[in-house]
Amino acid sequence: MDYKIVRKENQKERLWTGGVSKELYIYPDGSTINSPFNFRVSTASINPGEYNFTSFKGYKRLLILLSGSVKLEVDGRDYYLKPFSHIFFSGDNHTSSLADEISIDFNLIFKENINLLDFKIVETEFSGNSLSSKAINIFYNLEDNRHIRVNNNEYTLGKEDTLIACGNNFNIEGSGRGIILSLDIKI
Repeated sequence: MDYKIVRKENQKERLWTGGVSKELYIYPDGSTINSPFNFRVSTASINPGEYNFTSFKGYKRLLILLSGSVKLEVDGRDYYLKPFSHIFFSGDNHTSSLADEISIDFNLIFKENINLLDFKIVETEFSGNSLSSKAINIFYNLEDNRHIRVNNNEYTLGKEDTLIACGNNFNIEGSGRGIILSLDIKI
């Protein structure tokens, strides 16, 4: 795969105790959340109330709050998240959330053999090249109908669509608000 677009309507939904999770991408292809995987990117709603997060032993986690406000308790320590704040924590940690309103987060769950080369929340113009021959680059669109170019081919992403691009000679450019992740697989 050089690159593909996962449209909002094609994202796999699953319930968790506090809301609904939408899988944007899981690697390697064909993996599931219940089988070994190297990394998974998703969004999730967090309903009002207090909920325990699913444990992912042996994985690291990045959570970026997209909307609402949430108090996360990670192994007894409180973190107060507002939109576009983020937290890294271990999937081994006991983690719970407390929300007064429906909130939405963006999640990356990844194993030790995955190196998070870069992540950024982009607000306007952006461009970038792959950071490694094994890099997987992900762009999650937060706005309506954004035009992006991948290796001089133009695409339109709707709100909550995801672009996944892999390998050498990858270049992305565009404008609009979104989240960019670059992941390297260590062999």
